[in-house]
Amino acid sequence: MADTINFSRRGFIVATGSTGLTIGILAACGGPQEPAETADSAPDRGDAPPPPEVNAWVHVGNDDIVTIRIARSEMGQGTLTGLAQLVADEMDADWDKVRTEYPTPGENLRRERVWGDFSTGGSRGIRNSQDYVREGGAAAKAMLIEAAAGEWGVAPQDCSSRKS
Repeated sequence: MADTINFSRRGFIVATGSTGLTIGILAACGGPQEPAETADSAPDRGDAPPPPEVNAWVHVGNDDIVTIRIARSEMGQGTLTGLAQLVADEMDADWDKVRTEYPTPGENLRRERVWGDFSTGGSRGIRNSQDYVREGGAAAKAMLIEAAAGEWGVAPQDCSSRKS
């Protein structure tokens, strides 16, 4: 017959609380860190500029992948996809080349709460966020058109965008 362990309620609460606290501290500290790059150790990237972050919401990679940052949690109600679709639509981005990511609360604080409140309440995620994510997508599109116009030496109003 197997031995049983008798825990008092207090002992169980202390043990699980200690375990949770330990896991929380370890998660906050993170895992092993990569050493910082120095001029001597940095890989040769040639003359290629780093992929541009168009704005806090949108990053366009050298591979034409558009990463859209969404600060609302996905809990089965379609918030992540819906908000990303709104941004992609404003930008005329090809949905097949769109990826999403969540900014971290630490990054939000470091960037002076650029993504605002991270709360998600039921179906309000899209309803409460649609205006500013659309504005972020429209601003990203305008910035990309302006950059292209400058590169091509034409007026921005002579440029347009389309899904590629």
